[in-house]
Amino acid sequence: MMFDVIVVGAGPVGCKTAELLGKKGIKVLVLEEHPEIGKPVQCAGLVSHRIFELSEVSKDVIVNTVNRARFYASKKNYLELKSKNDVYVIDRKKFDKELSERVKSSGVKIKTSTKFENYCKKEAFLEVKTVKDDFQTKLLIGADGPNSTVARAATLKLPNNILVGLQTTVKSNFDVDTTELWFDKKISPDFFGWVIPENENWARIGLATSRNSMEYFKRFLRMRVGTKVKCRDNVSGVIRYGLIKKSVNDHVLLVGDASSQVKPFSGGGLIYGLIGAKFAAEACMKCLEKERYDSKFLEENYDVVWKKKLSLPIRKGLIMNKLVHSFSDVQLNFLFNSIEKGKFTKLMEFMDMDLL
Repeated sequence: MMFDVIVVGAGPVGCKTAELLGKKGIKVLVLEEHPEIGKPVQCAGLVSHRIFELSEVSKDVIVNTVNRARFYASKKNYLELKSKNDVYVIDRKKFDKELSERVKSSGVKIKTSTKFENYCKKEAFLEVKTVKDDFQTKLLIGADGPNSTVARAATLKLPNNILVGLQTTVKSNFDVDTTELWFDKKISPDFFGWVIPENENWARIGLATSRNSMEYFKRFLRMRVGTKVKCRDNVSGVIRYGLIKKSVNDHVLLVGDASSQVKPFSGGGLIYGLIGAKFAAEACMKCLEKERYDSKFLEENYDVVWKKKLSLPIRKGLIMNKLVHSFSDVQLNFLFNSIEKGKFTKLMEFMDMDLL
């Protein structure tokens, strides 16, 4: 069966791209390797107010609202900042499922338990091979995450900055309106740890690092809440960040985590990915209208376009990431103390959570 577009990956970005195309009457198929959408969860679930405008998902997915952040340089020294806008803790499984229902409502079919394997280029289309069936498509969108199989099949090189994130939800006592970010190198040498409260009794505690993630994770849990605590909802995932050199090839484009549309400083991919989804859908419609599926046309109408919007924020995030993680714990303590005393105000203006 021939499709106009096949989207690999039914995460939020893949679903949003498919929904936007489905609403325009484009014949779209979404392939998802897992049997259930929303599982496994691979996200801390802390998002800005922009998420609802970009996704059009209802606020029913909100678990908690936080408006303060504590930045820890060490256990005894932290900087507390109040956000100008509310920040939301969301139920990612519920968020994903609502987006998938929007996709179905737009006339797009989602095939679960269908893993993409490879594709074969024909004269005017692609033959897409999965573990179950083969499909034909004019355009193939890789929305299949940081280790994208579509990117590998299209010989598109991904950035090599990789972190492994681990998280669990812990029962203890927490400040319900305050999230914690721990930059102590004993917790994570090249990223940070986090505590994201769902309510006064439960919080998502996790960290990411490029090496020995489990060792650092266990140490962080012991330090923050001790060993005799109840845990649920264990989460793990890969974070890949950096500016991809090229996100397109003939008949193929990457979006979301697959194209590293990810905030380098925080590792978040929802906002940038949903922005990318809009550009991806627009580019596909131009391709179908002009019957142009070559790499040059896709580069002009997608790769260049999304980078005009996101390359500067990604570069800023890379600079901030490199700067902060080059500091020793002593230097970081000094920086946090200086910010608390009113210095480095320009730096704080630079730190919009959706621009890092």
